Amino acid sequence: MTEFSTHPWDSDLDWRNAERTTRGGTWQDLVGEPAHLIAAIFALVMEPISTATASIGFATLCMIAALRLPVLWPIWRRMLGQTWIKLLVIWIVWTAISIAWSPDQAKGFDRLGALKFFAWLPLLWPLHRYWKWLFGGFLFSTVVLQGIQISGEFFGATHHGGSLAAGMRHPTMAGMWNGIALSCWLFLSVAAGWRVMLLAVPMASLCAFGFFWAGQRAALVGIIIEIAVTNIILGFVAKGWMHKAITRGMIGVVILGAVYFIAGARMTAKLAQVSKETTQSLQGDAPEIVETRIAMWKTSLIAWEKNPMFGVGLGGYQMATAGIDVGYKKRGKVKDIHNFDTSHSTYIMILTESGLVGIALFLAWAVAFLVRAIDCTRVDPLRIGAFGGAIIWFSAAAFDSFNTRGVFLTVGVIMMALAVMPRSDTSPAIGK
Repeated sequence: MTEFSTHPWDSDLDWRNAERTTRGGTWQDLVGEPAHLIAAIFALVMEPISTATASIGFATLCMIAALRLPVLWPIWRRMLGQTWIKLLVIWIVWTAISIAWSPDQAKGFDRLGALKFFAWLPLLWPLHRYWKWLFGGFLFSTVVLQGIQISGEFFGATHHGGSLAAGMRHPTMAGMWNGIALSCWLFLSVAAGWRVMLLAVPMASLCAFGFFWAGQRAALVGIIIEIAVTNIILGFVAKGWMHKAITRGMIGVVILGAVYFIAGARMTAKLAQVSKETTQSLQGDAPEIVETRIAMWKTSLIAWEKNPMFGVGLGGYQMATAGIDVGYKKRGKVKDIHNFDTSHSTYIMILTESGLVGIALFLAWAVAFLVRAIDCTRVDPLRIGAFGGAIIWFSAAAFDSFNTRGVFLTVGVIMMALAVMPRSDTSPAIGK
């Protein structure tokens, strides 16, 4: 078997195989890797600021990739040969097909448009040699986000009358971005030497502040799950990781102590809220925000039962649930559940709109991604930072419909790309 005859599952774990396909063509590269890398980092930094800046950054990256299309096609072809990518494409195709029986096809096409942000995978993939640059670009983007949050928390800056402490795009997005960056910095603090630790600890502290300023419970659940899952995985695939996991935990405790000392009231209130909601839910007396979600999930599942195999069709959630009454009584500030256009759960939303076929394909893709990510982590333990970010995304997705909004989908796709890119032993200088 030749170097290029490896199974598609493993073909791009070795960066040398991927590099040969990237540079093996005879087409002229109109802009080159440096411009592509700069555009990618620019897009990463623009993404968490606002909708307008995110659109500019993403469009710029797409334009640069389009100019490099003949050169990039060989590595894209190899990427498309991998099992987890094939499953993703099949799921997207099935999701698109389900519009055919949706009662709201216009909404279905709008939902399908949100999936365009999976394009981050092929847009970042050819830059595998510059993985550390991309990872650093993501971390720098959170610093920009935190600068916005700080201006809102301490200097009274506002956006449409609301505090910028929760970010300019969406509080859930700001919480996810900070939570994932917090996980990444904590891994770097124990995996990249003491010099990096001197930078990682204060940056992780800043992420912790940003996380609690955003005040999102879903990301908190995701972090808790990520701590358990990633450390267990590292214990199996990375020799000598156990003592690093303990050190990471100790650093996390110190950071939380510092956050509590400075912003104890905000942190205590958020933890108390989560604890109260969990306790009340277990006792059968769920608070309103939990009760509202449970009611939406119930109506969603009732709608799904009418066509369990194929679902109600992409975009059909709101119309399909409009006449369903589960005994929920609106109270407080939460609006009526029939005014929401999603069920606030990625998994229930996919089940409802694309049926058992859709959720089976989605879960099969997720499992295939996890297997690939574990393989990548085995050969390069530093990837666990991005892998942990993907775990946070998949966990938090249980409490919000991340598949319907680009603002929620993008950060997860970026982490997936960084977690499973071809492994590179070096990160050469730009232009080298």
